[in-house]
Amino acid sequence: MSLSEDTEIKILAAANRLVIPAEFHEGVRMNLDLLRSYATLIEGMDLSDRLEPAFEYEP
Repeated sequence: MSLSEDTEIKILAAANRLVIPAEFHEGVRMNLDLLRSYATLIEGMDLSDRLEPAFEYEP
């Protein structure tokens, strides 16, 4: 099932108790697409089960 972009944004917003006006949907869509591309990159990484977790992040 494929949802329209506006419908997906409305569903995600409602799930987080937000109301996002239609004029902001394009920006929200661009950010969702960007975040999904990052998730795809991370999911595609082949990590060993022996890696220790990073407890502290320092940029």
